[in-house]
Amino acid sequence: MRILMINGTFYTMVDFEDTVEAIVIESGNILYAGNRQEAESYIESTDKIIDLQGATVFPGFVDNHVHLVWLGEKLDRLDLSGIQSRQAVLEAIEKKVKTLQPGEWLIAEGFNDNQWDDTRIIDRLELDAISTKHPIVLTRVCRHALVANQLAITLAGITRETPTPIGGYIGKDDSGRLTGYFKDTAQELIKRSEPEKDVAYLKRMIGLSIDHLVSKGLVGGDTEDLSYFGPESYKKVTAAFKAHIQENRTPFKTHALVHHDVLTDYLSDPSKSQALSYYTFGAMKIFVDGAFGGRTAWLNAPYSDDDTTSGLYIHEEAELEALIKTARKHHLALAAHTIGDRAIETLVKLLKQYPSTSSLPDRVIHASLVSDKAIGLMQDVPIVLDVQPLFVSSDFPWIIDRVGEKRARQLYRFNTLTQSGIPILGSSDGPIEDVSPLKGIAAFVNRRPIYDEKSYTKEEALTVYQAIESYTKKSAIATHTEATRGQIKTGYAADFTILAANPFHVNTDDLADIAVDMTIIDGNIVYRHPAL
Repeated sequence: MRILMINGTFYTMVDFEDTVEAIVIESGNILYAGNRQEAESYIESTDKIIDLQGATVFPGFVDNHVHLVWLGEKLDRLDLSGIQSRQAVLEAIEKKVKTLQPGEWLIAEGFNDNQWDDTRIIDRLELDAISTKHPIVLTRVCRHALVANQLAITLAGITRETPTPIGGYIGKDDSGRLTGYFKDTAQELIKRSEPEKDVAYLKRMIGLSIDHLVSKGLVGGDTEDLSYFGPESYKKVTAAFKAHIQENRTPFKTHALVHHDVLTDYLSDPSKSQALSYYTFGAMKIFVDGAFGGRTAWLNAPYSDDDTTSGLYIHEEAELEALIKTARKHHLALAAHTIGDRAIETLVKLLKQYPSTSSLPDRVIHASLVSDKAIGLMQDVPIVLDVQPLFVSSDFPWIIDRVGEKRARQLYRFNTLTQSGIPILGSSDGPIEDVSPLKGIAAFVNRRPIYDEKSYTKEEALTVYQAIESYTKKSAIATHTEATRGQIKTGYAADFTILAANPFHVNTDDLADIAVDMTIIDGNIVYRHPAL
C-alpha cells in the first residue's frame, strides 16, 4: 500500500526554502516528492491518504548525542532538575525515602546547584540525617558528579584511605572526612555497588526513552549506553535494544557509540555486523575531560573563580594517544567528550596526527570552550561537532564567573564554527538537557538562558534554517547516511517530523512552544498528538 501526504508545507532541506506540495511513500521510502497532481497519479483507491490540514513537515529530526538508557532512568526516577533550592531538594529526598522499603536504594537525578540561592553542594551528613537505612545517591545534572550518603559509601567499600582514581575527585573536608561528593571517574567507585540492572530493566528504560523521544518529534538518536551497567554491560545493553526491536515496540533509529571500556566486547561480538535497521554501531567513545559544573573541564588557564585548578584530564596524554591509535587499528572513528579549550586542542592535534580510515567522521562532543587556535586545527581535520544548544540556556550567566568575561566570548561558538565550514550537529545530551529539538532550535536562535531574558553572545546565534539543518541534513553526515536520510527526496527514508506551526513564520520567542503533530518513521506513524 502506498501513502499520499497532502495539504502540508513540506520543507525538503535540500536548500533554503525548498518545498514540495506532496509526498508519496512506498515500503518505508519516499517514492515521489513534488507537485500534488503528479503525486496523485501514483495513488489508487486502496492506498492511504494523509491530509495534514496545513501542518509543516521536515525530514525526521535526529538527536545527535543522547543517552537512551539514562534518559529512561530519569523519566522513571525522582527528578531534581526542576527544583530551585537546596532545601527543597532535601525535602524531596526526605519525602521519597518515606515511600521506600528499608535497604532500598534511592537514586535521584539532575540536581543543579547553579540554580540554587545557596549553592553549597549537599553534604553526606545531610543525607545521613534523612536516612541511614537507605543508600542514597544524588546525580548532578551534568552527570559528572554525585553525592552519596554513608551507607552507599560503605557498601562501595570506600574509606578515607581509598586512592583517588586518575581523572576523578573524592570530596573531603579539612579534617579528611569524606563529604560524599564524587566527580568524574571517582563516581564509578559508588556506582559499582548499585543494584544490578538486568536486560528486562534496561529494555524497560529503553522503551520509556523511545516513547518520550518520538513524542518530541525525533525519529532517531546517536546514543552512548554500552559501558555503564555493571558486569557484561555491553552484552546486556545490546540484548535489551535487540529485544525492544524484536518485540515490535516503537521503532527508533538508534546509532550506538562504543565506549572504549567495552571495545573488546564489541570486537568479539559476532552479531555486530548484522544489518539492523533500528540499531547500528558507530565510533569509539572516549572522554578527554570533565564538565564546567564541577570545574573539571580541562582549560588552558585556571578557572576565574578558583585559580587553584584548570580542570581535569581523564587520561594522561600518552594514554589518550594510545586510545586513538587503538581505534585507528580497528578502523574506527573517534567520538570524544571535550569541553574545555585545552581538551579540544589536545584532542584535535592527535586526530590530525592519526587520521581516520573509517567511513564515519570523527566526532567532537560538546566543543564548549573553543579557542581560535582550536578552530584553525579543526579546519584541517574531517570532523563533526555534536553540540548542545541548550547548554547556552543552562550555563549562562553563571558560567561567566567560572571562566571570566574574555573566555566567555568563546563559549558555544556555533555561528563562528559554521562559518568556518565545520559541521554543527544539534543534540541534547539527554537526560542532561531537555530532548525537545524545538527547544534546541530556539536555543540556537535566541541564545537566551532559563535564568533571565538576556541573549548572550548573540553574534554566535544560528538562523532558524541552520538550526533545523543541524537536526536533519547535517545529522546524516555523522552516520554516513547522507544519500538516504536527512532530506525529503525520492529514494530517501520516509522519516518525518510534522509540526503544528511553521518555524520560519512564528516569532522566534515561540519556537520552543511549537507542538509536534506527528512523528513518522519509515512511513509509519509512531506518534500522533492526542488532540488530532
